[in-house]
Amino acid sequence: AMQAVRPLSLSRSLDNVLASAAFAEHVDPTAIGGFGASLGGESLVLMGGAQLTTTVGQSSKQVTLDPRLKAAVGYVPYFGQEVFPAFGRDQKGLTGVTLPLLAISGTADTTAPIGATEQGFELLNGTRQLVALNGVEHGFATAFANDIFTWSLTFLAGQLGGDPVARA
Repeated sequence: AMQAVRPLSLSRSLDNVLASAAFAEHVDPTAIGGFGASLGGESLVLMGGAQLTTTVGQSSKQVTLDPRLKAAVGYVPYFGQEVFPAFGRDQKGLTGVTLPLLAISGTADTTAPIGATEQGFELLNGTRQLVALNGVEHGFATAFANDIFTWSLTFLAGQLGGDPVARA
């Protein structure tokens, strides 16, 4: 339930931002991107239409599909464990997801292991890039801060702004 409520909450929050006189004029509703860490990364993938594992038998179902989200970045994104994936049996709940996604994972992360992310990335249909930070565990790696933000902002600029240099 906690994992399902997060993408729904993100959509409702976006509703409020776009309806707010204070914020709406500062947001291009056709170029909305997101950045999430760990379960925040999973939440963005779910917001993009992925199916969430709902049973011990690894059945899955779609939580939501918010077409306003045009691209996302996940830092140490949670794709589940290899024995219990976040997006259904064998990550099949990612089949058909076209949300452009950049994942920045740590090779030593046991909370959000890169193997589960790699398995899921094989099934995504949209633009996708996976960056592996050698030796990084779960949590923010300050030694890589400049790289994390540069990759994230460049990816989002390429996907949301149509910047051909950033996209390349």
